[in-house]
Amino acid sequence: MAGAATESRSTAVETVIDAITVGVREGRYAPGQRLVEADLTAELGVSRGPLREALGRLAAEGVLVLEPYRGATVRRLSRADVEDLFQVREVLEGEGARLAAARVDEGDHRSRMETAVGRADDFRRRGDIVSYMGENTIFHELVVDMSGSALLARLVPQLQVHTFRLLLRNLLMEKAAMEQSIAEHHEVATAILAGDARGAERAMRRHVRRSGEQVQRLAERYLA
Repeated sequence: MAGAATESRSTAVETVIDAITVGVREGRYAPGQRLVEADLTAELGVSRGPLREALGRLAAEGVLVLEPYRGATVRRLSRADVEDLFQVREVLEGEGARLAAARVDEGDHRSRMETAVGRADDFRRRGDIVSYMGENTIFHELVVDMSGSALLARLVPQLQVHTFRLLLRNLLMEKAAMEQSIAEHHEVATAILAGDARGAERAMRRHVRRSGEQVQRLAERYLA
């Protein structure tokens, strides 16, 4: 019984972490927004114990800030935070792309990448910016998954939560931002599908670096 209770609590904690992470990434929880415990317990169907444990873990990962008497708020990033995040992302995701190119012919990697490229092209033809926002995340997750690195699979999503949130705001404002993002994804995908490990790394690093520069140009209200 004790083991079942522990497993149930762990599942509840992960449910909360996943829900809040997705909410922050998609912009449903805005920078500086206070997360009310009573609202979250009702919305997610969990008790206060697992909720507080999840909030603590998200604070440790830098997604939230915990303050006495105020509770949890969504962390606002500074320009220095953004610069640091993208520098680390550039290195890690560049390595992920290099490994993905080396493993492109394993399993269904090639077909999955080709499918992802086709979906992005379809969104571009239709001018469907909203759908592409989700596809942008999927593409980066696919590259990391193809790398076969369990460590990258843990680290990269943590870094992407905040940065995708900011990029999606920009994508919603400008169709040109979506066009550029898709073109850069094409460069990464082309190198990966060709098995060009060094080319894939360079293309991904350029893409992440350019994305960081784009975020830094966002209006001050999005950054601390």
